[in-house]
Amino acid sequence: MSLPRALVILMVATAVHSRAAESVISQIADWPGLVAQAKKRGVDYRASVARAEKGNTNALKTVFRITPYTDGAAALMHCAVLRKLLDKLGDATFSQVLRSQSPTLRTKVVQAIDFDFGKPWQKYFPATYALGTHDTRLLRGKQ
Repeated sequence: MSLPRALVILMVATAVHSRAAESVISQIADWPGLVAQAKKRGVDYRASVARAEKGNTNALKTVFRITPYTDGAAALMHCAVLRKLLDKLGDATFSQVLRSQSPTLRTKVVQAIDFDFGKPWQKYFPATYALGTHDTRLLRGKQ
């Protein structure tokens, strides 16, 4: 194989790997309807989620505050983002930040995660699970 051809293959492989390496969270956070709904509330959703994913607690609070204002497919995507952030940041960090929010917002975030799990999840994230009330209709799966 010639050197120029090898370089082209390397460049293409690097570009494909870079796109594949992009986090699942950022891919979900790029959902146009979700971005638009957050923008109506003055929030750059993509940037907030990216910062939250890196552990920025203020950005995570911003992501939490969008929860009551999403609907339709955007709400589904937001539920997935919240769960993925919980997975990424861990129960201790996520629950500590969520605990600082109002009880109403805590419950909305917890129920959004309920929706994404679709089954009881307290075994996996007990501190976060305990921060809100649960809609049992969202938790019909078996443990």
